[in-house]
Amino acid sequence: MMPLRLLWYILILICIFTFIGLNLGNTSDINLWFTEAAKLKDIPIFISFFVMYILGAVSVIPYIVGSGLKKKKQMKQLKKENSLVPEKMDRKTKRMLKRNSETQSESNSETTNTF
Repeated sequence: MMPLRLLWYILILICIFTFIGLNLGNTSDINLWFTEAAKLKDIPIFISFFVMYILGAVSVIPYIVGSGLKKKKQMKQLKKENSLVPEKMDRKTKRMLKRNSETQSESNSETTNTF
């Protein structure tokens, strides 16, 4: 599994450096605002692409964190509801609760073992 991951990493690096190499001569002017004072001149195209990619990746972080918190809240509510009536739980719910408690215990053990 590890050599395949390494090959993918090398292939992605080759693609990135090929893209950079082919676009070294292409430049453009970037306006940060509507006035001439905030104008960047002769910026390589690949730099603006990478900056936009990073800004897009950073803008997704709140949504990822929010969905994780929402799932935890739903699991906590489901666990609370099912603890009152355990005989009415179906197999899927029992497996989900068991898997969730196992992952929580693993993450708790990992955080305590980091010292």
